[in-house]
Amino acid sequence: MNEFSVFGNPINHTKSPYIHQLFSIQTNIVHNYDYTFVPINKFHTCVINFFSSIGIGANVTIPFKEEAFLISDTLTKHAQFSRSVNTLKKLKNGKIIGDNTDGRGILYDLRRLKFIKSCDNVLVIGSGGAARGIIFSLLSYGCNIFVFNRTIDRAKKLVSYFKKFGSIFHILDIDYKNIKFNVVINTIANIKSNNFWNTIASLIKKNVYCYDINYSEKNNYTTFLSWCKKQGALFLSDGIGMLVSQAAYSFLFWHGIFPKIEPVILRFR
Repeated sequence: MNEFSVFGNPINHTKSPYIHQLFSIQTNIVHNYDYTFVPINKFHTCVINFFSSIGIGANVTIPFKEEAFLISDTLTKHAQFSRSVNTLKKLKNGKIIGDNTDGRGILYDLRRLKFIKSCDNVLVIGSGGAARGIIFSLLSYGCNIFVFNRTIDRAKKLVSYFKKFGSIFHILDIDYKNIKFNVVINTIANIKSNNFWNTIASLIKKNVYCYDINYSEKNNYTTFLSWCKKQGALFLSDGIGMLVSQAAYSFLFWHGIFPKIEPVILRFR
């Protein structure tokens, strides 16, 4: 067992160990990092066993981010406000502190790509832990957020919670077809329903920046980005930059040093 790991299900596709290996080489910090497959309903047990052994820090991915929030002994501001955790750290007193670096990671990448400005209208597709992790940072940046999700009640609960942090709406509660969207962000892993996508097809214009937090091995196009391209969108990006950026913020959380992001992103392009 290594001192650092990423917990998820599925997890064998993860690029996180390679990213953290590059950070380790870059900073000359010993940083042994692996991945851990976690059976559903066994997350809490796996985390306890990990940190009771030699575990120092862990990343958390699908589908455990909201559960990681619940089991953390203490929380950073980003984790507390997003109610979602993707980074865990064992403190000197043995307590586990939870953080969320997803929002800072995606904002770093969107700004790097010149995809986003303060006051932009941003459509966020999805309302799970991944969406929770990014919305607080986008609202803090000054964006207007519009949420669209398969389960309407869940999306409305998300909107209701985040209203205290900024401008956020459920798109079915407004005349969304007359709003000019600047950015569309997909946070859902896989949707095959044509009816779902057809609802927002008219919003995907050629000058809309389309971003998928997922990433692809083929031409950098996910299923969502391929669909956006068919709608005429010209500005497309998958989430490999977000993956590297959020990992850099996790590395900072654990070691107090912020590694260089761009050289690592280039390894995937």
